[in-house]
Amino acid sequence: MRILAWAATLAALALLTASGCGYLPSEMTIPGKEKAPPPHARITGKPQVVSCATPAQGFRPIPFDNLYTFTGSEPQPFQEKASVPMQYDVLAYVWGSEPCAPSAFCKRGDYYWLIGRGPGNDFQTWVVTPQFPRMIIQSTCYEWLQIGQRYRFSFSRGKLVGFSRD
Repeated sequence: MRILAWAATLAALALLTASGCGYLPSEMTIPGKEKAPPPHARITGKPQVVSCATPAQGFRPIPFDNLYTFTGSEPQPFQEKASVPMQYDVLAYVWGSEPCAPSAFCKRGDYYWLIGRGPGNDFQTWVVTPQFPRMIIQSTCYEWLQIGQRYRFSFSRGKLVGFSRD
């Protein structure tokens, strides 16, 4: 009997130690007192400047991996090449998204991560595995862009000017 009591006590202690404080950061904010995140913490993405119904423009297609160089540094493992043309199309998969929080003061929509490789037959692993390189766009087309789907995206001067299902 004593062994069961000790085992239960140790299990409860381990559970309390491993669980942290038990509150999400969103639960720790006081309603009405939210502040804008500092500028260095904001996500920056290529903004969509046309309506959701605007199709891809048919610019010269560029392979996704040709848009980036790998730096080898841990904080920033890749960066956009300086030699990217002013206008181009790229085939990419929507890997994930993050809703734009009201406290972030964003008016251009949610953030979407685009990658060059698709899920294949293992969608569950593909979604949770970090994918590099990835491009971030900002769009209001949450009903049009679906995770795991491939699209042809058109960019002009660093802005998203259209997309179509591939």
